[in-house]
Amino acid sequence: MILKDKVSSTKWFGLALQSLLVLAEQDGICPSAVLAQKLEAQSTFLRKILANLVKAGIISAKEGRDGGYYLARGANEITLKDVYDAMRSDPYSKGFLDVNSKECFTPSTRSALYDLKDEMESWLVEGLAKKTISDLLPKENG
Repeated sequence: MILKDKVSSTKWFGLALQSLLVLAEQDGICPSAVLAQKLEAQSTFLRKILANLVKAGIISAKEGRDGGYYLARGANEITLKDVYDAMRSDPYSKGFLDVNSKECFTPSTRSALYDLKDEMESWLVEGLAKKTISDLLPKENG
């Protein structure tokens, strides 16, 4: 699997969120092998996701024998929209509402379906922007 700049996959988004939750609860730097073990994920696949999070400035990486990953900013400063944006290349998946080759739809119907896709994307992004990683962490009983 060749990784382009970003990917469009709910699996990638979910694993990115889980990685951030582990890092948020981690004290210090967490090696990718430890993350992969905790998340029961393949190390090479996880490192591709982590690379996108580093590129987006959500996490930082320290190289070397004592290297690993850590949050680049506080969990309360990382929105789920930030994660979504880091993991996607296209809104939704490419096949979502793909009607270009469907002869049964008129151009105006095709246009209406694409407008719906764009509207759904904006609803999703708007909702994700309201939540942070810290919203997903266990709450302290006080």
